[in-house]
Amino acid sequence: MIRSIGLILSGNLASAALMMLRTLLVSRLISLEDFGIASTFLLALAMIEMMSALGFQQQMMQAKDGNEPTFQGALQGFSVVRGAINALLLFALAGPMAWFFDIPQALWAFQLIALVPFVSGFVHFDLHRLSRRMHYLPSVMVALLPPVGSLISVVPLYHLFGDYRVLLFSILVQMGLGVLVSHLFAQRRYLLRFDGPLILRSLQFGWPIMISGALMFLVFNGERAIIGRALGLEVLALFSMALSLTLTPALVISRTTMSFFLPQLSAARGRAGYAPLAMATLQVHILLGCVMVVGVALMGGPFLQSVLGDKYAAAIPLLTWLAVLQAFRVFEGGCAVVALAAAQTKNEMLANIVRVSLLPVAWLVVARGGDVMTVIWIGMLGEAAGFATGLMLTLTRQGLALRPLLAPFCAAGVLMAVACWMAGQGVDWQVGLGLLALLVAVGFAMPDLQIYLRKRTAVGHLEEG
Repeated sequence: MIRSIGLILSGNLASAALMMLRTLLVSRLISLEDFGIASTFLLALAMIEMMSALGFQQQMMQAKDGNEPTFQGALQGFSVVRGAINALLLFALAGPMAWFFDIPQALWAFQLIALVPFVSGFVHFDLHRLSRRMHYLPSVMVALLPPVGSLISVVPLYHLFGDYRVLLFSILVQMGLGVLVSHLFAQRRYLLRFDGPLILRSLQFGWPIMISGALMFLVFNGERAIIGRALGLEVLALFSMALSLTLTPALVISRTTMSFFLPQLSAARGRAGYAPLAMATLQVHILLGCVMVVGVALMGGPFLQSVLGDKYAAAIPLLTWLAVLQAFRVFEGGCAVVALAAAQTKNEMLANIVRVSLLPVAWLVVARGGDVMTVIWIGMLGEAAGFATGLMLTLTRQGLALRPLLAPFCAAGVLMAVACWMAGQGVDWQVGLGLLALLVAVGFAMPDLQIYLRKRTAVGHLEEG
């Protein structure tokens, strides 16, 4: 178990670090204007990807017949169709996006970036099938090697172009390597099938995930748009930097726990050990969210100061508050994993609807004189409400008890309150020790997680081939 979780976590951490390093390197090499143009490519890709995500990885790991070659081939065929549709959409949107951002000279680049979803449609899904049995090496290699290649390509691309095309072609390099590596580490022959009934079944599973992705795109970018429009680009830069430093660990946690716990929960579904495993999954997300809050509260400010100096010093007071906001997102991630194990894909969508519903409130408050902290507080309220919605849906639809979560919630609430108070007081060793003690208390309040960890075993699907 320790080896599996360590492998996934190290791969995701390394991948996130490499991507951040590439961004920092490109931003240092090219001009601020060219980096701004390059950032619009990432925004366009994120928009298309998040608004069309159908959860192929989750389907491969959750479905009872996910190990069958016919099922895998049908999903791979559907992936090719989805990639082609996304490529056509992105190509069609190239003109409007170049006009919207007032960069007509980059029209060809928006058209070329449409190759990314088309190429990614040919990823071999064997890495997801092997994850069902908790064999994670192919997934780690796909997460790790393409960013390495993309990072290595930056310097020669800079000498070749010297402008926004550096990031454009490094993205293309990463995507091409991702497809190549997925085939190199596959055990099965690549098969494409176009099966109407299985496509409909996949859509039935995936359409709430697609809507949830669209809502998350609004969340990740809506608050930035509000702040940039109402409070100015300087405040937006500070907020974006603080958000990136807290969002990255939250995404690493979510990706790691999804890959680790979903195969176990799917395999245990309908058995006596499912409820304790589901409770341990919910509890570990609470613990990891609190670990993130403590880490950011104690080390976020010094890290930002040492890396970027005084230029972004005004972002330091935002870090802990945003870490608490992201902690609620991590908590809700546990609900999403447990819900996906039972193919209850609408839960996360409904939770995200609650979160997005407060964006207009943030806009109205800021328009009437609110500041960036007001936006963060409203976002925290939205994330907490979304988590409460996802939790209640998961517990009631699966007949799970709330009682084992009450003590962890109380301990986590005290920890987050102390961390937010500390954000306005400054870091000292007494408060730091207090936060660490509260973190230990959160862990001690989780008997189901303790029992799970003492077993030191993790079992996914036990199929052959």
